Amino acid sequence: MTSPVPSAPVPAPSATPAATGALPGLRDIHPPPDVPFWPPAPGWIGLAALLVLVLLVLAVREWRFRRTLAYQALREFDARAGSAPAGDARALAAAASGVMKRLAQAGEGKAMVQTGDDWAAYLCAGKAGFDAETAAFLALAPYLPPDAGAAPPIDPARLSSAVRRWIRARA
Repeated sequence: MTSPVPSAPVPAPSATPAATGALPGLRDIHPPPDVPFWPPAPGWIGLAALLVLVLLVLAVREWRFRRTLAYQALREFDARAGSAPAGDARALAAAASGVMKRLAQAGEGKAMVQTGDDWAAYLCAGKAGFDAETAAFLALAPYLPPDAGAAPPIDPARLSSAVRRWIRARA
């Protein structure tokens, strides 16, 4: 075992002549300046550019949707349904029938002129098709007298939402 080496006594820092002479010459600690608001960091610029790009894509999609056949058909259906008496399923179905037939002809061609049971079968077929009872009512509604109610009790709100769903699916 080795014996510890005796160390020389270390003088106190205030006792050294170099420390007493340098202390008055020290300046206060200065923190760095505040981060300026402008110009932003590159990450914020990239985020802003991404946000502008997303908004531009959404605006173009909305503009393209407004030019589609579905949007125009829905607007025409809303206009016709707005002129129909409130709660009158027959008037609502008659208003929807014209729009739906024109939409079907635009998609299938002029050869697609169907009436009666053929039209009801076409309304039942495919994506977002109607149930048989509602399709039969839609096929007959334009030919019923104005004072005739719905033979089967049809809810006008349910009929309107089904017509909207059919228009969106077909256009």
